[in-house]
Amino acid sequence: MSTGIVFIGPYRLLNPIYMGATAQLWQGIHDATGEQFAIKFLQEKFRKDRAQIGYLKWEYTVGSQLQDEHVIRIVEFGVHRGIPFVAMEWFLGSNMKVLIRQGIEAYAHLAKRVIFQAVEAVAYLHRQGYVHRDIKPENFLVSQTGVLKLIDFALCRRIANPLIWLLSPKTKIQGTCSYISPEQIQNRPLDGRADLYSLACTIYELLSGRPPFTGINQSELLNRHLKAVPPPIESINPNITPQFSQLLQKALAKCPADRYRSVAEFFGLLHDVEIFKDKPPGELPPVVVAGF
Repeated sequence: MSTGIVFIGPYRLLNPIYMGATAQLWQGIHDATGEQFAIKFLQEKFRKDRAQIGYLKWEYTVGSQLQDEHVIRIVEFGVHRGIPFVAMEWFLGSNMKVLIRQGIEAYAHLAKRVIFQAVEAVAYLHRQGYVHRDIKPENFLVSQTGVLKLIDFALCRRIANPLIWLLSPKTKIQGTCSYISPEQIQNRPLDGRADLYSLACTIYELLSGRPPFTGINQSELLNRHLKAVPPPIESINPNITPQFSQLLQKALAKCPADRYRSVAEFFGLLHDVEIFKDKPPGELPPVVVAGF
C-alpha cells in the first residue's frame, strides 16, 4: 500500500494505517524531532476538491482547540506540494469496530472502562460548544488496555441557537446511517442530545455485537431510527442488567426531549448502575476523570 510519497511536510511516512475513499492515514515521524504522529492526507483525486479540503481544515480548527486526555490532539494543517494534510498525535490503538468484531467475551473486562471514557469524551466536546454529528464505533480508538480517544471532527458543528439553525441553508443528511439521530435525519436543530442518541447506539453495539437498528437498505434503516423501538439489549446479551438497559433505552428515545438533558447527565447516572449482572473476570475500573 505505497503512495510513492516519502514526506508530507516535515513528516516522514512510515506505515499505512487506513485507506479511505477520500483520505488515507499513515504513521509518520517528524524528521527534526523524531516524535511520532498520525498523518491524514487527501487521496489524489480529492486534492483540489474545495469541500474535502474544507473538511480537513475544519477538523484542524476544531481538533486543535481540544485538550482532553480522551480526545485526539490535532497539531497541524498544511499543504505539501499540493497535498492537503493534518498531523495529529500518534495513538497506538484500533477503532472500536475492530474490537466489537472480536466478540464481547474478548473485551468484556474493558467494556466499562471504554464506555465511561467514550461518554466523558463526548461530554467534553459539548462543553467546548460543539456537537460531533458522527459518533460511531469507528470514531473511537481503543488501546489494548482500554484507553480511548475520540477522533474525526470533520462534521462537528457549533451548538447554535435553534432559530439560527433553522435559518441556515439546509444541507444533505450528514452522519452514519446505523448511528444517526432522528433529528439529524429530519434536518432539525441539533444539540448534545443528538450525539447522546448516537453514543447510545454505539454502546448498544459494543455490548451486544450489533447496532440497535439494521435494514436491507439505507431508506429502511433511516425509517427504523425514526419509528422503530430497539429490542432491549438484554434480549441480545442476557448479562446486561435491567437498570442499564433502561438507561440505554431512554438515551435512544426518538424525541430529544424524552432523552436525558445532556451527555453529562447520562454520565452521572452511569455511576449509579451496574452494566453486567455477572462482573467479567478481570474487569478494569473506569479511568478517574479529575474535576468532571
